[in-house]
Amino acid sequence: MSTMQLQHPQWQLVQAGTKTVEIRLNDPKRQPLQVGDAICFLDLETGQSVRTTLVAKRTYASFADLLTNYTAVEVGSAPHTSVAQMVVDMLTIYSAEQVRQWGVVALTIKRLVS
Repeated sequence: MSTMQLQHPQWQLVQAGTKTVEIRLNDPKRQPLQVGDAICFLDLETGQSVRTTLVAKRTYASFADLLTNYTAVEVGSAPHTSVAQMVVDMLTIYSAEQVRQWGVVALTIKRLVS
């Protein structure tokens, strides 16, 4: 099982089942992930975890390319957030150089009920 850390607000959205797409760099940690893999998301604030299954994986060259394919709610943003604003938000987490080097990946997840 892979483990990924999330800020508390994003973790809560995964726990609630409203955030169904996790966005990451397509770096060597994410490249081996395959549909059907279990992913455990850890809340950086509380240490709680939520288990999910990877149901789809799509790679993109940029955040803009990725974000035009999903709704804001699916990726954990407010309902009417623009793609441009979501790109700006993602570039506060990852650098443009990292995106150029690795590309990005959309991990479509389904929360497992325990």
